[in-house]
Amino acid sequence: MSELNVKIGENVRRIPAPALVSDAIKAFDREAAKKALAAKVNGEEVDLNKQLQPTDEVLSIEPILPESRDGLEVIRHSTAHLLAAAVLDLFPGTKLGVGPALMEDPRYGFYYDVIAPQTLTEADLPLIEKHMRRVAGKNLPYRRENVSKSDIIKIFTERDEPLKCELITEKVGETSDASIYY
Repeated sequence: MSELNVKIGENVRRIPAPALVSDAIKAFDREAAKKALAAKVNGEEVDLNKQLQPTDEVLSIEPILPESRDGLEVIRHSTAHLLAAAVLDLFPGTKLGVGPALMEDPRYGFYYDVIAPQTLTEADLPLIEKHMRRVAGKNLPYRRENVSKSDIIKIFTERDEPLKCELITEKVGETSDASIYY
């Protein structure tokens, strides 16, 4: 049976391979595994469902917890996508731009650039927030997939998302893959 050499903090253990990042964290600390939002594997941020494949190298894993700066960024970025989902549901025909977490100042949170068929105002926020809570309460599964630039553009073209196509065209190299969540 294949094994992984995993290091968390100063502790190193061998665990069966392949393994999900979440399971690797759980092998060290069940409480950290429950709290983790994501992780860094050898410095690269990954989601908890990433499967670790057999390798000879030691995989250094750092759980990203909600109370950390990286955790706050994950929460804000995820909430921006929740905002986008709510706006798309409530205002059909809306086109999505970018939705980053704002980390320069802890007072700021996140936003999502949209082009909506009607002007969105502060009066719309309670309805949007209520819908965000409803969607979050469903605890829907999301999958991450690495996709070629041409396939991503095809996906967003089929969804009539010109701003996303423009963003991908500008940000993703011609031979690069990018990750999408759905």
